[in-house]
Amino acid sequence: MDLIITYSKEILGGLSTTLGLFILSLVIGFVLAASSAFIQIYFGGLLSRAVWNLMFCIRGVPMLLVLYVIYYGFPVLPIIRETFLWNVFSSPFWCAVLCLSIVEMAYTSEIMRGSYFQTPREQIEAAKSLGLGGFQTFRVAILPAMLRNGFAAYTTEVIMLCKSTALAFTVTVMDVMGFANEIRSRTLDVYEPLLSAGAIYICITIITRVALSAVFSLVAVSGRDRAGAL
Repeated sequence: MDLIITYSKEILGGLSTTLGLFILSLVIGFVLAASSAFIQIYFGGLLSRAVWNLMFCIRGVPMLLVLYVIYYGFPVLPIIRETFLWNVFSSPFWCAVLCLSIVEMAYTSEIMRGSYFQTPREQIEAAKSLGLGGFQTFRVAILPAMLRNGFAAYTTEVIMLCKSTALAFTVTVMDVMGFANEIRSRTLDVYEPLLSAGAIYICITIITRVALSAVFSLVAVSGRDRAGAL
């Protein structure tokens, strides 16, 4: 137990990096996912199919492969090495953020798209019949339904993203898993540093789950209140 406590204090040195990876990837991935879902929903034809196929391909390959392509593959391209993009791709941290954001975009966009198409058409038509504009219809009729339909899947995806940040240590990012692996290599102790890292990830997961539930409750209640007021 003393070893676990000692190692936990050292591993916590990577907590800020892990949280940085998680939060940045979550925000960037959500914005990209919303844009991708919007294109797939409101633009038909070749553009929509091209975006869907791209998202499918990203979901179809291991995240570690995406990370290695970004970290080891992109920097050898002249357009990367000879431009301002080198500042991004020369940083293991930002390569990891980019990888996590891209994968998060692919999964979250599908959750958004599926949640939208699960919204009853009658509910949308009822909102339009009240004279609501496009944005009001989305805010009152579509968004609350999307939240209900997609909350469980999105919560699972966010938790998966949190745990996926552990892959960043494979490209020398010293996050929670990076510190745990360094301790394991230095001391040859296997269980204690890994158990400490696992406990930290579990705590982050619990806090994330509670925070998402609180945000969902606020938005859902707010949406019902606005609907009632109208």
